[in-house]
Amino acid sequence: MFINYEHENHVYKVTIERRQENFFVTYDNTEYRVSVDEIQQGHLKITIGDRIIKSIVTEGDKEKFVFIDGSVFKVKPVELTGRTKKRKKEAGEHDLDSPISGKVIQVKVKKGDKVKTGDIILVIEAMKMEYLIRAPFNGLITKVNFKEKDQIEIGQKTVEISKK
Repeated sequence: MFINYEHENHVYKVTIERRQENFFVTYDNTEYRVSVDEIQQGHLKITIGDRIIKSIVTEGDKEKFVFIDGSVFKVKPVELTGRTKKRKKEAGEHDLDSPISGKVIQVKVKKGDKVKTGDIILVIEAMKMEYLIRAPFNGLITKVNFKEKDQIEIGQKTVEISKK
């Protein structure tokens, strides 16, 4: 099976082949022997050689969010057409959507605050884990859409930020 995934405007080409109980994943001209156990729905235990990775996969409308070792990856399948279409982002639109459904436990900014790349903007708690929403660039917070203790759903925009 051939899969193309887009993550942060880069398309990754992956080949997956199943042989008996194992999967063989080829990425960047390197083949990895991988076994996967689904612990519970959406919770995976992935074994690559001697390394064990615990992962959570959730689905949004058009993309999937993969949580690995405290990092969040937003991926979406790309059709195999020979050319990939890049969707232009609307002015002011950036990846500040919630990667998971949960409870907002901290809002670290307010409208008018200046933020720097990597600053923590919001903290979401889900499945006894904390997910940090960080500023993707230096900017100015123009709108905060949630307050502490609010319930947030996957894909909802956490804040709006303008580039400065």
